[in-house]
Amino acid sequence: MSATQICVKMTLSYDGTEFCGWQVQPKLRTVQGEVEKALFNLTHEKIRITGSGRTDTGVHALGQVAHFNTKKDLPIQAFKEGLNQELPQDVQILDAEFVDENFNARRDAVKRTYRYSLIRKPRVIGRQYAWFPKTSFALEPMREASQYLLGEHDFTSFSKVNEDIETPISLVYDISWEDREDEIDFTITAVRFFHHMIRIVIGTLIEVGRGKMASAQFDNILKVRNRNLAGPTAPPHGLFLMKVEY
Repeated sequence: MSATQICVKMTLSYDGTEFCGWQVQPKLRTVQGEVEKALFNLTHEKIRITGSGRTDTGVHALGQVAHFNTKKDLPIQAFKEGLNQELPQDVQILDAEFVDENFNARRDAVKRTYRYSLIRKPRVIGRQYAWFPKTSFALEPMREASQYLLGEHDFTSFSKVNEDIETPISLVYDISWEDREDEIDFTITAVRFFHHMIRIVIGTLIEVGRGKMASAQFDNILKVRNRNLAGPTAPPHGLFLMKVEY
């Protein structure tokens, strides 16, 4: 056991289907809870990990980042491989590295990228990784309307009310769409995201794609900062945290 603490940065992947989100909750299965349990089994220390963000129930991750501090003096591969031996099959440590003791996975992140997957027809295999809206929709109007999100905006209209948020302002760097016949991927990169933000954006864009809302109306909803004017919240299972940049 080392006398000084070391800081470990981890990149994780997880299937959110059977989790009640990222954050530890009493008597509920969460990603943070499973990783902290694995850390205790490996180090015999009660360690609290900090993630780059809190994904909701049913949301997946291909590149979540978290950090923790420990006094356990182990090679970095021992942390990665040891944790993976202790973790269930729906969580995996992809990478681990020692970082400066002041590193903070949440505070130090400068960009986060998410993907939301839509499908045009129902499917049995893989249904938990994409949303079928049960209606036809046109992609081009959705693509056009989504461009209004680029730049710095107040995202009150596309966020669940959260009194803990100091400001609902974020900067969106990039938006892209990939159309692969039956599946469509919407990818967005921003400084930060707010509670249900991407899911409300997708729910509203589907209204545009259905012809229920014009592209200019989508822009107006963003500007007026009123959640009641936006569309429904899309379900969580189509959403993936892809990567976090520092």
